[in-house]
Amino acid sequence: MGLIPADRVTVAHPEKVHTLQERVRDTVLSGADPASIPLEELATAVFAAELEVTCVWSRQDLRTHKQALKALAARFDGIVPGLRKALRDSYLSSRAVGGGWSA
Repeated sequence: MGLIPADRVTVAHPEKVHTLQERVRDTVLSGADPASIPLEELATAVFAAELEVTCVWSRQDLRTHKQALKALAARFDGIVPGLRKALRDSYLSSRAVGGGWSA
């Protein structure tokens, strides 16, 4: 019994989550030319890195694959200018104020 109520979220299909994690990682680790990566996979990989999704990338991974991630981000920015920065700014601003729940 905790003092603060919390909802537990469980994944109904963990195998689908694992598959998605692997697809995102493979997008970066494959070494493929960013121009050859479909937009959906490119966006998923870039967003996971930008938002530091820890179930996909550790801080060590982000450092290790920094150049590959930069190349993917540059390709994404060429297709959808400004979206990556806006997403990152939105995420950082909500994180700075307690996840957006403070007044």
